[in-house]
Amino acid sequence: MELILLKKIRTLRVCLILLAIANGFILFCAFDDHVKVKHFEEIDVERINIVGTNGKPVMVLSNKRLIPGPSMNGKTYPREYADGRQYFSGLIFFNEQGDEVGGLIYAGIPKDSGYYAMEHLSFDQWKQNQVVALQYIDNGKSKRAGLRIYDRPNVPLDQIFDRYVLKNSLQKNTPVYDSVMYEIKASQARGDNGMERMFLGSQDGEAQLQLRDKLGIIRGKLYVDANGQAKLEFLDAAGHVTKTFGE
Repeated sequence: MELILLKKIRTLRVCLILLAIANGFILFCAFDDHVKVKHFEEIDVERINIVGTNGKPVMVLSNKRLIPGPSMNGKTYPREYADGRQYFSGLIFFNEQGDEVGGLIYAGIPKDSGYYAMEHLSFDQWKQNQVVALQYIDNGKSKRAGLRIYDRPNVPLDQIFDRYVLKNSLQKNTPVYDSVMYEIKASQARGDNGMERMFLGSQDGEAQLQLRDKLGIIRGKLYVDANGQAKLEFLDAAGHVTKTFGE
């Protein structure tokens, strides 16, 4: 009887050892699999976040439903603050601080009157908006494609956005609302939003170079018109042509 009991104990001990080995192997495989590169032949996903070592996003690839709004100094704003981004899919870039620094967005929207198509690749100034952009815009009536260069002030973009957040939280036609609107208009008048300074590309079948002053007014234009005639124009502060060469 004791011999049979001893045999059963030995068998149970062996089973426990084998079970422990099996569990250890499973755990090892689980942790080992976690660090391996995974291969997918095809994947359907609405958004992919690439994060840095600090856990903050450095790149987000998304459809228009989940595309992020602009981020600055630890604050995230509605997508509508970024020129109607809610209508676009694309790729948004961030620096190590989590600030947005540019992106690639695109859309093609059929309309009753025709269509609207846009592709846009941009690079942002430190703590500000885009300073370089490659862009194509086409609504079926007017078409523009080329390089755009902007000047931006050293005013953090979140300061500008914070005014709009405050405005949208206030009741219209109140002293506080009017005060915030005054600040927004004063900010725009100071040029806090920046200004386009140069365009190089094609607009409505006309190859051209546009040079703008600090107020965004075209002051010089070199172009080749639809008839193949090359021209150089200089304009005054009101946008009127003062000199033309090439006629």
